[in-house]
Amino acid sequence: MANFTFLYPMWFLALIPLVALIVIQRKNQHHGGLIAPHIAKQLGMVQKKNGHSFLYGLSVIWFCVTTALAGPSFGYKETPSFQLSGARILVMDMSRSLYATDLKPNRLTQAKYKAKDLLPYWKEGMTGLVAYANSSYLVSPLTGDSKTLDNLITNLSPEIMPYKGKGSNLSAAITQSIEMMKKSGHQQGDIVVLTDGISSSQLEKVTALIDGTKWRISLLGVGTTNGAPIELPNGQLLTDNTGKTVVAKLNPQPLQQIATETHGVAQLIQSDNSDIDAIVRLTKTPLEQVTKNSDTQVNSRANHGYWLLFPIVLLSLFAFRKGMILALLLVLLPVDKSMANTLLSNDYNAHQQYEQKEYQAASEQFQSKQWKGAAQYKAGDYKGAIESLTGLSDLQSQYNLANALAQNGQLEDAKAQYESLLQAHPDMKDAQTNLDIVNKALEQQQQQQQNDKNKQSDKNKDNKEQDQNKDKQNQDSKDGSDQSSDSKDSQSQDSQQNQQNQQNQQNQQKDKSQSESESKSDKQKKSDASSQEQKQQAQDKKQQEQKEKEKSAQASDKQKEQNDAEKEKKQAQMQSQQDQVDSDAKTTDPRLQKLEQSGAKEDELLRALLYLQAQQQEPPQASENEW
Repeated sequence: MANFTFLYPMWFLALIPLVALIVIQRKNQHHGGLIAPHIAKQLGMVQKKNGHSFLYGLSVIWFCVTTALAGPSFGYKETPSFQLSGARILVMDMSRSLYATDLKPNRLTQAKYKAKDLLPYWKEGMTGLVAYANSSYLVSPLTGDSKTLDNLITNLSPEIMPYKGKGSNLSAAITQSIEMMKKSGHQQGDIVVLTDGISSSQLEKVTALIDGTKWRISLLGVGTTNGAPIELPNGQLLTDNTGKTVVAKLNPQPLQQIATETHGVAQLIQSDNSDIDAIVRLTKTPLEQVTKNSDTQVNSRANHGYWLLFPIVLLSLFAFRKGMILALLLVLLPVDKSMANTLLSNDYNAHQQYEQKEYQAASEQFQSKQWKGAAQYKAGDYKGAIESLTGLSDLQSQYNLANALAQNGQLEDAKAQYESLLQAHPDMKDAQTNLDIVNKALEQQQQQQQNDKNKQSDKNKDNKEQDQNKDKQNQDSKDGSDQSSDSKDSQSQDSQQNQQNQQNQQNQQKDKSQSESESKSDKQKKSDASSQEQKQQAQDKKQQEQKEKEKSAQASDKQKEQNDAEKEKKQAQMQSQQDQVDSDAKTTDPRLQKLEQSGAKEDELLRALLYLQAQQQEPPQASENEW
C-alpha cells in the first residue's frame, strides 16, 4: 500500500451532497406518507414504512462512483515516450544534365530551391547531405542544424564535382546514405533523392540494393519529359561523342518504381509547393528506430478506478425497479476510456484524436498536462510542450521535457535535463542515447562557432597588418623628415661655431699685431685677408652641398607618398569593380537572390572536401550517359 494514491482527490468533494441528502432523509423519516393511515386502510392500501435500503444502496453507489472518479492508483503503467534517434539523408544529383534549361533558369537552380524548401519541415531527428555524379560524396554528416545544410546546398554545383561529365551513379549515393545511418546506430530511415533521371542499369542496382530492407526512398524528379539542351556555364551546349547536341529528358517511371518498392513517394517538380507537401507528409516525422530487449521503461501512474465499475453495475440493477434516475446517472457518467481502463473523462475525445494522429487537435482538448505535452510534442509544437511539461515531477514528463528542449534547439537545457534524469536513474538507456546525440550536436555547434571565430580572427589580423604597414610607412616618412631637420640644425650650429672661431682668430691676430708692432706692412694684412676669404668659401660650399642632400631626401619622400596613394587608389577601383560584378550577378535574375552565393572561399572549401574524398576512392567507371 506504500504506492497507493488518488490521482484526482478533488472528486471527493462530490460526497458533500450525499451527506446533505442523508441528513435530510433522517429528519423526514418520522413523517407519515402522503395518504392518511385510516384512509389507506379503508381503501385496502397497506402503506409500508419507509425503509433505509434505498438510501443505503444510493450511498454505496455514490461512494463507489466518487472513488472511481478520484482515480485510485496502486502502481504504474507505460505511457508515450519519444526518441531523438530518427534520421534521414538528402541526396542531390549533381550530374551535368542539371544544366538543362527546360526549367528556368535551369534544373540545378530549381533543385536547390526545392531542397531549401524541405529543410524547415525536418525539425525532428537528424539530417545528412550527400551529393553524387559518377561517384558519391558526403557533404554533411547527420546534423540538426538546417542552416549549415542550407549554406552547403547553396555552393553545390556540377562544376565542383571531382569527375565532371561522367554520368550519374545513384546506387553509390544510396549505399553511402545507408552506411552513414548504420554507423549512427539506425536500422531504418528515410532517403530523399532529388534527381533529373535514373538510367535502367541504375534502376536495377538500386532495386537489388534495397530489396528486403527497411530503408524508405522518396524521390523528386527535377525536369520535364520533353527535355531541353544542356547549357554549360560557359554558354556552350553540351554535345555527345559524335558532336550531336544532348537533350536531357526525364523518365518518371523508374522514380515511381523505386518509391513503390520502398513504400516511399515519387513526385515530379511543380511550380507550387504541392510536391514538397507530399514528401513532407511522409518524411516530417522520421522512421523510429526499433530498440530490442530494452530494460528501461518510462512509466506513469495507472488509474485503477475501473475496478469499481463491477460493484456499481451490480448495485444499480436493484435500483432500476425503483426508477430510471440511477440508470440515467450511470449513462451520463464520464468514463476515462483514454486509459483503456474505463471511466469516461473529459480527455476521451482528445485521446481518440491522439490515436488517430490528429495531434494538434488533441493537444487543444487534453486537460492532463502530461498528455497535452505529449500531443504538442507529436504535433511539432515543442515550445508548447515545454510549457505544458515544465513543473511536472513524474519521470515520464521530465524525460519528454528533455526531448522537447532538444527538439526546440535548447541543447544546453536539454543536456542538463538528461544528466539530471541519469543521476536519479542511471539505468535509463533511452536518456543516455539522447544525451549522446545532444552532445554531438553541441560539439558540431561549437565547432561551427569556432570556425566563425577563426574566420573573424583572420580578418582582424589582416586588417591589423594593413594598419601596421601604414603606420610603418608614416613613421619612416616622419623619421626621414626629422633626420633632415636634425642635420640642418647641426649644420647651422657648425657654421655659427666656425664663424665664432674665425672671429676669435681675427681678434687674436689683430691684438697680436698691435702688441708686436703697429707698423707691419700692408702686404701681411692682404695675406691674412686672403686666407680668411678661402676659409669662408669652403664653408659656403659645404652648406650648399648639405642643402642639396636635404632637397633630394624630401623629393624621395614625396615620391614614395605618391606611389602609396596610387596603390590605394588602384585597390579601391578593383574593389569597386568586384562589387559591381556581384551586384550585376544578383540583379540579373531576381529569382537567383534566394541562392545568393556566400563567397568563393566556401565554394573552394567544399570543392577541396569533395576532391579529398575522391582521392580516397577508386576512379569511377564510365557510365552509359557519359558526356
